[in-house]
Amino acid sequence: MVWQADGQIITNNHVVPRDGADIQIHFTDGRTLPARVLHRQPQFDLALLKVDSTEPLPTLPAGDSASLRVGEWVFAIGHPWGQRWTVTAGVVSTMSTRQVEPEVSIPYIKSDVRLAPGNSGGPLLNADGEVVGINAMIFGGDLSVSIPSNVVSAWLKDLPKSQAILGVGLQQIELPAAIKQQLSSGHGDNALLVVSLIERPTDQQSILLGDLLLELEGQPIAGVHTIRQHLASKAPGQSVTLTIARAGTIQTLTTILLPKPRQDLLDTYLIYPLD
Repeated sequence: MVWQADGQIITNNHVVPRDGADIQIHFTDGRTLPARVLHRQPQFDLALLKVDSTEPLPTLPAGDSASLRVGEWVFAIGHPWGQRWTVTAGVVSTMSTRQVEPEVSIPYIKSDVRLAPGNSGGPLLNADGEVVGINAMIFGGDLSVSIPSNVVSAWLKDLPKSQAILGVGLQQIELPAAIKQQLSSGHGDNALLVVSLIERPTDQQSILLGDLLLELEGQPIAGVHTIRQHLASKAPGQSVTLTIARAGTIQTLTTILLPKPRQDLLDTYLIYPLD
């Protein structure tokens, strides 16, 4: 669905599994425009697309998903089983949460609105026609799961405004006990393991495969979101200080931030999400 009149479009991450795919957006006025993936959030099953339009696109007003109440009427619009522009109705069944990282959980909406393949990424509306969720999946065969509009808004607000990256693929693992004993209090039980690297100049080989990222600019790294939030104000070419664990010892190093490369290069070098 169109989220902003400038061409920003929200859908589910699973709807656009490959960035380089031929993605097209079909509008109700008959137009078809090519789209590209700007950002993804696989844990929330969200993707932000962008189309280039010569005129503002029509949008639906966003509602406050936090104000939803059990029993409230909600409506879904989509293409279930290929049936174009189908509306289904139901009520909010419950508001739940799901743990996606040790310190990160997200709320989601369960309703008895009938969904089917073809509804993914479409809007869940309240009785005022406001978007209160993005439809994502079916749970237990009879309950529909939607991502609250407030979660979408918060995610978009926190997206990096810069294209600066560390240039590493990361995997979250449990922090080894021997490393944890060397750290001060304030660190959690997890660390981020460097599992892939974008090729960089030989004089910038500061981060190595197998490094454990512990702190960024002196602040414990609680998860990938910590890195994204910190780099949002940075530009390529700037340097940041990292505390890492390498070969069982804790070290501090300085690394140069890289510009975000083309997606085909990311696919070549990375096997885990880039940060």
